[in-house]
Amino acid sequence: MFIINLFLYIRFWLAFLRYKNSLPTNSNIENPTMEIDGWSLNYYWDDEGLLETKFPLIQGFQFVISYRTSLVIGLNNNEHGYLRSEKFDRSIYKLAKKYFPNWIGFQPSRNTYNPELSERMLRIQKVAIWRFEKDIDKDILKAVSPDNDS
Repeated sequence: MFIINLFLYIRFWLAFLRYKNSLPTNSNIENPTMEIDGWSLNYYWDDEGLLETKFPLIQGFQFVISYRTSLVIGLNNNEHGYLRSEKFDRSIYKLAKKYFPNWIGFQPSRNTYNPELSERMLRIQKVAIWRFEKDIDKDILKAVSPDNDS
C-alpha cells in the first residue's frame, strides 16, 4: 500500500505542479450549485472549474474533494469513508492547497464544518444511495426476468 500511495502522491504532485494556479479563484455565478458525485458521494460546486479540468489534475482532485467533503460533513459523520484513507486524502488536500492556494474551492465556507450544510449533504447522500440501490435492483430484476431475450 505504501508503494501505491507514494506512486499516486508523486503523480498528483507532478500534475499539480504542471497545472499550478490554473483553477478559478473567483466566481461569476451568483448562487453556485452544490453537486454530488454519484460514485464517491463527495461534493463540489459548479463554479470550481473541476468539470473542465484535464485528466491528471482531476484524478488528484478526487482525493481533495473527498477530504474536503469530510471536513464539511464532519469527520464523525463520514460513514462512507475516504477514497484511499483519511491520511492519504489529507496529504493530497494539503498538496493541492500549496499549488492552488487561491482556488475558489478552498474558501473557508466550503472547507469548514457547518451543521446545516452537513445535514443537507447527508440527506442528499441518503437519497443518492437509495436511487443507486433502486436502479441496481431494477437492473437485476430485468436481467433475471423470464421475458429477457438476452
